[in-house]
Amino acid sequence: MIHIGRTARHVRERKGWSQKATAEALGISQVHLSNVENNMSIPSAALLARYRELWGVDLYVVAWCLFGDASQLPEPVRGPMIQLAKAWKQELGDLALPEGISPE
Repeated sequence: MIHIGRTARHVRERKGWSQKATAEALGISQVHLSNVENNMSIPSAALLARYRELWGVDLYVVAWCLFGDASQLPEPVRGPMIQLAKAWKQELGDLALPEGISPE
């Protein structure tokens, strides 16, 4: 499962931004940002692009790095993806999963 909303919140918090400031920078309402961060709304392609512009992160890639299972990937890409995951975890820190949710 890809945890886009949880990842978006984690990135925002690690960057030290408030929800209000982030919503303004992304050009969306604070309510919409809250819905995205609480997995009640899926970010559009345009919003994902604004995240990339604002913080230089692809939420799907970072979400995979925080929650993905490299053993599910084809052998030739496992090593590079593990290294990418380590780099993002070093940059942003590990993200604790809510109780009852498995990383795989």
